[in-house]
Amino acid sequence: IVGAWIVLGLIAIVVLILLVIFMMQNQTQATVNFLGFQGQMALGVSMLLAAVGGAVVVAIVAAVRIIQLRSRAGTAAKRRES
Repeated sequence: IVGAWIVLGLIAIVVLILLVIFMMQNQTQATVNFLGFQGQMALGVSMLLAAVGGAVVVAIVAAVRIIQLRSRAGTAAKRRES
């Protein structure tokens, strides 16, 4: 189990290094429009923020689904006990 965490940590470090390289290579300024706001931001940073925002949305939806399934499983277990 410890070896799996070490491998996971190494993979995370490699991904982080690749993200830093991506951001360094994409420093061109881009205009960003969001909900009526407008601003200038480095292209790499704006793409990273969009990806992080998407990951947060996916995590929230997954958490809601897990809670829903656990609730149903608990209800089903109580019915079987009765």
